[in-house]
Amino acid sequence: MKHFFLASMLLGVVSCGGGGGGEDGTTVTGNPSSSLLNDNPAPANARFQQYQNHLFELQPDELNMAGNTLFLKVYLDSGSVLFLGQIDKNSTFSLPVSVPTREKVLKYDLFSDFAGEERVSGEVAL
Repeated sequence: MKHFFLASMLLGVVSCGGGGGGEDGTTVTGNPSSSLLNDNPAPANARFQQYQNHLFELQPDELNMAGNTLFLKVYLDSGSVLFLGQIDKNSTFSLPVSVPTREKVLKYDLFSDFAGEERVSGEVAL
């Protein structure tokens, strides 16, 4: 008896349809004829992009830091660290990065081995 009752309830729920009935006046066009990706190719001009490429550049010699050894941390607002390591004090540092499209800023902290020197922090707009 339970199985019959559950089957009849399931049949009732499935047959009722549901949905808003399209009261907002919008219509869906271009229904796919199949659920296979191969049967529904994207247009040639379609873009599917979750990441964007940028070149992060820093010229440490312009910051006039007193220490001989410099350490750089490049990171996102979300806390993801993209680079952490030692860099050359006298040459431009370049780092190609691939970041999520929702990110708008790269942050960096520059440290030196000189005890009395403060870290230099900054941001680069993407």
